[in-house]
Amino acid sequence: MNAPPLSIFRHARVFLWSFGAFVCVLALMMTMLRFVETPLGTAMIPVSFMQDAPSVSPASVSPADSVSEPVADSPYVVRPAEPSSEGYRPLGDLDNLDQRIALTFSPLGAGVESLKLPDDFETVALKVHVTLQAKYQQAGTTYFAVPFAAFAAEINGTKIDLSGWTYPIWNEVSPGVFEAFIDDAMGDPAVRIERRFTLKPNAQHGFYLDETIENLSTEPIQARLISTGAIDMPKAGSSYGGDRRRVRYGYLLPAEQQGTSMTVTVDDKLKSRNKLLGKKIAAQYGKAYPTRMLVWPNDDLLEGAQRLSWLALTDRYFVVAMHPKFDPLAVQSPEDKLLTGFTMIERVVLDTYASPPDAVQVLLLTGNEYQIAPGESASNTLGVYAGPRNRLIMNAEPEIASLNMPEMVVSNLGGICAPCTFSWLTDILIGVLRTFHSIVGDWAVSILLLVVVVRGCLHPVTRWSQIRVQRFSVQMQAMAPKQKLIKEKYKNDSKKQQAEMAKLWKEEGISPAGLLGCLPMFLQSPVWIALYAVLFFATELRHEPAFYGVFQDVLNWQFMNDLSAPDGAIPLPASMHFSIAMWGKVDSINILPLLLGVVFYLHQKYLTPPTQATLTPEQESQQKMMKVMMVILFPVMMYAAPSGLALYFITNSALGIVENKWIRAHMEKHGMLEIENIRAAKKDKGPGFLQRMTEAAEAQKQLKEKGPGQINPASKNSRRGKM
Repeated sequence: MNAPPLSIFRHARVFLWSFGAFVCVLALMMTMLRFVETPLGTAMIPVSFMQDAPSVSPASVSPADSVSEPVADSPYVVRPAEPSSEGYRPLGDLDNLDQRIALTFSPLGAGVESLKLPDDFETVALKVHVTLQAKYQQAGTTYFAVPFAAFAAEINGTKIDLSGWTYPIWNEVSPGVFEAFIDDAMGDPAVRIERRFTLKPNAQHGFYLDETIENLSTEPIQARLISTGAIDMPKAGSSYGGDRRRVRYGYLLPAEQQGTSMTVTVDDKLKSRNKLLGKKIAAQYGKAYPTRMLVWPNDDLLEGAQRLSWLALTDRYFVVAMHPKFDPLAVQSPEDKLLTGFTMIERVVLDTYASPPDAVQVLLLTGNEYQIAPGESASNTLGVYAGPRNRLIMNAEPEIASLNMPEMVVSNLGGICAPCTFSWLTDILIGVLRTFHSIVGDWAVSILLLVVVVRGCLHPVTRWSQIRVQRFSVQMQAMAPKQKLIKEKYKNDSKKQQAEMAKLWKEEGISPAGLLGCLPMFLQSPVWIALYAVLFFATELRHEPAFYGVFQDVLNWQFMNDLSAPDGAIPLPASMHFSIAMWGKVDSINILPLLLGVVFYLHQKYLTPPTQATLTPEQESQQKMMKVMMVILFPVMMYAAPSGLALYFITNSALGIVENKWIRAHMEKHGMLEIENIRAAKKDKGPGFLQRMTEAAEAQKQLKEKGPGQINPASKNSRRGKM
């Protein structure tokens, strides 16, 4: 048995706390690095959204699946719209909080110019409403994308542009209702297309889009619509935590597995939106994303045997999800919850040379092809949820709850943190946080209480672990002189040195099992990571001031006026604002990270045991590096962190100091760190489990080498043989 060197244990407590403290931060930083990519610096090559631009990748949509090219001598002509000096009227009112969304419309494809939330704002100033969907125009070009807009129609194999880019084609019938007419080559009416937007009833978040194709001709036609769906969620203003935009799915299992179950399964892959972007490949001006790529059906995103129910684009706080329309109280079969009316969904990237966070993509929905008799029509309805990423809010909407969509709401940082962030644990933590808030009425106080409860629950484990580690450290320090003598005496005989070391450990009653005292500290890490994730994703903390708004109301100081943003203690003038890749925009001097550095300094000071031996230069260098990491590096990495997270770290570290001093005082009071008491307790207790296992293995080895020994006549086995 080799005895570990004394230097391993001298600062064991410092190492263990350091691991517990920075495992969350380092894991988060590594996750953030996954989203950081240096811009290529090349000019963006414009991609016309109104034409089928050639893809830079053969892996995008195959020609057989693509929409056919416009025909030069088309048998159909889109009728110009009636002139109107007024723009389209909106749906919803930003000043009416009984309505959950407000829509404005674009003449381009009769799509959504903007989708805003009346009761959510960009900042605590409560002046600019949150915009979840909006028309995007590529800088310096005439190329654009309009969400939920008519893109084209295919009639008897002929593609007709419905964008209205060349001249207006969409007439407003009533607010949110638009129509366009297509005439044949003779100028006779052929097709009428209607797009009808309606807000969801009962103050729900979202709208319905009904698309209708009406055959006005005297002959049957084959027709389908191609329209845009949701566009990328806006890029967050702060890049702290990385790009948290994701793509989520709800699906039904294959029919034989689904049976009569009405449950929609939610994907658990936590796919980043980069999964939709795909990988850049060589193109004319460097590397670029494929212009178009198949999203569904696509086995890489959703296995072909699984049937799509809904598709959502999410960010840290909000969701835009496309889903079927149905009555939850009248569902007859699971198939009622399938997203029907479309044969495939693609994604189109406008700025293919952009960096991942800046590339903008829009979903392209290819509708079913209908056989429509003269005078008949075919329709399809698409439901859209657009609102907070919050289970309580989503569960309050029957259709969304029936689709099991609230299950997509998870507090998980993804990346290397994903496997050890257990959803059942985060659910408990957010439940406790909400319970505290219902009692005290303040989210900052609730965070403090939650950290106290978590540390209290983990205290028995922490106490047991620290006692074992500190006692083991004392044992190793007491044995150090004897180890040194053995090393000097048998420095030329490694086998003899090893044997003598093992003998010394046995004589001193020290078991390698003492090394396992740090294991519980490692096992606590998922709890702290889960708590970190809960506070990072909790929509409840968004725009909430700390400590009942006392800094704002009493001191007229905007310090900690938003727990989801940095504390903003000292605002900087606009001329001094700057951005850093993993910080985002810095517009203030923040105090909490500096206070965090002070707490870390005090923590490492009280955790460092007295040095009882001379440190080597290498050991001194390692110790100084650890102090620098704790006191400087961590606060720097946390500088742009939300103030709610900084408050969590400060509270946790401060409680750790108190807890450590209490455990240390308890041990000193009862003489638990005196080597004689440790030896006496070890002798009374007998050999530990690991030592017994070692002795059993040694006995088995002796048995194989020497064979069974003589039976002792006084033994129990001998007496049994005579009975």
